[in-house]
Amino acid sequence: MNRIRRIIAYYRRKPPVTAVWHHGLLFFGVAALLVTARATFADWMPLFWPLLIWYIVFSLHFLLVRSLTANDDWADDRADKIRRHAYDFQHVKDIYIKPTNFEEPSFPLEKWDE
Repeated sequence: MNRIRRIIAYYRRKPPVTAVWHHGLLFFGVAALLVTARATFADWMPLFWPLLIWYIVFSLHFLLVRSLTANDDWADDRADKIRRHAYDFQHVKDIYIKPTNFEEPSFPLEKWDE
């Protein structure tokens, strides 16, 4: 029990992203061990459900940390990055002026409007 308390205290001192990285490394390491064990000596061992459940938990952990660490500074940095990378506005103007690049149809449209 004391070991678990020390692990929890360790992760409380670290930024939340550290826990996600360690969780991801642990997930991929255990997944590699399970796949290796299944391929070599443990034909009976299930892989799909344990890995799927653990992947869902890892994904939720990642999304939780990403949503809780987002703040105004992150939003400003992200908006600046999007503005810096939006270097090609001419294609938007071209679409606004002429929505398609297709030629006008050569057959009469009245027949198709009925």
